[in-house]
Amino acid sequence: MIDVQHLSRRFGDVVALDDASFQVQPGEIVALLGPNGAGKTTASRIIGGILAPSDGDVLVDGLSVRTDADRVRARCGFVTDQPSLYERMPLRVYLGFFARLYDVRDPDARAVALAKLLGLDDVLDKRLGAFSRGMRQKVAIARALVHDPPVLLLDEPATALDPEMAQTLRAFIVSLRARHRAILLTTHDLDEAQRIADRVVVLFRGRVARIGGTQELRSGGRPSFRVSFAGGADAALAALAPLALGATVLPPENGLSTVRFETDDPANINPRALRALLDANVRVITVAAEERTLEDAYMAILAEARG
Repeated sequence: MIDVQHLSRRFGDVVALDDASFQVQPGEIVALLGPNGAGKTTASRIIGGILAPSDGDVLVDGLSVRTDADRVRARCGFVTDQPSLYERMPLRVYLGFFARLYDVRDPDARAVALAKLLGLDDVLDKRLGAFSRGMRQKVAIARALVHDPPVLLLDEPATALDPEMAQTLRAFIVSLRARHRAILLTTHDLDEAQRIADRVVVLFRGRVARIGGTQELRSGGRPSFRVSFAGGADAALAALAPLALGATVLPPENGLSTVRFETDDPANINPRALRALLDANVRVITVAAEERTLEDAYMAILAEARG
């Protein structure tokens, strides 16, 4: 549905995107990650037909942003982190106006349905200038969905939303994936990306540093384990020292001491580590694999990209 092909964009001497390529398939959520200045927003704006590429191309639903930018825009819904609204318009009129621009059948009914979907049906006749920031973000999301586009470009969509609404929005985005929408989520919220993204594209200085499944990236790296036990940590560290695991002490949890270690051979090392601890009379409560978060994986990717 979205096919980014060797995309580059320059602003004078500044290279915002440099030969970037990736895809987003129907029924897939792809998180576009990267530090500030990595090219994420530039990529989103080019995909949405708002900004022209310097080199390369993007195909959206088979249409080129170079030759069919108007038709590409008609197939995209775009949500930014700071939406601009027509503040003198009541919500009902505003959504109906955009529905008519897209030739939506029964635009007034569509406006009411979207307002209800996003919990705004009680302010349909209130002017947008009186809306809070969180409410304005909801309006921007409704506007992006007004023509039921096959492609959604979400640039920090949960900005200014309270935790309850952010959770509702995540569930809504996932429901759109089930309807075979192609969704590109640009975000700094790695927890949000971990929760809902199928795949991740990491940009660094305009180039693609890594593409991979969310679970695939999280499972990379050296396996690590946590041992929780009653009592002090000194005896546990002494017992594990002969195995040269580089064990470290973590802050206590629920009144228990915790030690962390890494190994490339857990099938062999873990039984030996447990036996050493028990022989040293360490009162082991649990031994558990430590699951790497997307944040851990992301930081490792950036460290590798920086060389």
